[in-house]
Amino acid sequence: MKIDAKIYLPKNPSALLATASVCLDDCFIIRGVKVIEGSKSIFVSMPSRKVNEEYHDVCYPCTKEFRQEFDQAVLDAYAEAVAASE
Repeated sequence: MKIDAKIYLPKNPSALLATASVCLDDCFIIRGVKVIEGSKSIFVSMPSRKVNEEYHDVCYPCTKEFRQEFDQAVLDAYAEAVAASE
């Protein structure tokens, strides 16, 4: 599967390092993906909504393998965007 991520860097980075729009196989786009700096590492967060004080992902990969592939594509695009902005 082809995964293209367009990264949007904030003007004032905080724990939210970037947002992304991710296109899957040139036919499905997911907006609102976040790149976040956690306490141990940088991670990818899927779009979510609040339901009764809890947040639930709106969409998410169905397999561990695709989740890893998706996250890596977003993190690679993030690294490229940061390098290009320096």
